[in-house]
Amino acid sequence: MFYAFLIACVLTTALFIFVRIKWGGVWGLFTKIIASLAFFGFALYGAYSHGLTIVSMAILVGLLFGLIGDIVLDLKVMYKQHDAQYLNAGMLSFGIGHIMFLVATVVFANKLFIPDIKTLYFAMIAFGLAGIIAISMAMFGEKLLKLEFGKFKVQSIAYTFILSFMSAFSILIGCFAPKFLIFAAGITLIFISDLVLSMQYFGGKADSPVLTALNHAIYYAGQIAIAASIFFII
Repeated sequence: MFYAFLIACVLTTALFIFVRIKWGGVWGLFTKIIASLAFFGFALYGAYSHGLTIVSMAILVGLLFGLIGDIVLDLKVMYKQHDAQYLNAGMLSFGIGHIMFLVATVVFANKLFIPDIKTLYFAMIAFGLAGIIAISMAMFGEKLLKLEFGKFKVQSIAYTFILSFMSAFSILIGCFAPKFLIFAAGITLIFISDLVLSMQYFGGKADSPVLTALNHAIYYAGQIAIAASIFFII
């Protein structure tokens, strides 16, 4: 069943990317929902087969908010007259999802490390790294990456901080628990996909089929990895 779900996730993602680039519109949204339901179903089966714990529940809720964010961001593409509202809502949804991933990471780390103070040390290191990345993005990101955040600068920097913090924190935990690296890889891939997405949203390349395919391929690989991690860390 693990491999069956994994194959289903890959195939539905490939279908969505093809439809999104070829036709877009309602069919793009429909196939995106299917692809998102696939990785959520994958995680749901993992939680069912390996036991429902705080870690698995937090991951499930995080993926659910990711699914909601997926839908909202596609509505941004379909209804461009309301793009600001949909973009803010999408960022909020993904931000809440990452808070749930943080809960899963902290609970996992606290069971791994004794005393728990080690978790705090790693969180402080990740916080510092995320702060450096977020400040650098705020000061130099637009010029170096040729972006124009406009009225979305505060939200974008805050979201960059959350993603970079979670990437660094999960990787640090994974260094001491290799099985957690699958989850860390998923978080990091989502971070990378959002960098690509930034080039589309704020770099004037929203209609680039290459960036669209790349963004979604990396993003769904990340969500699938997070879903698959439940089979290994629970």
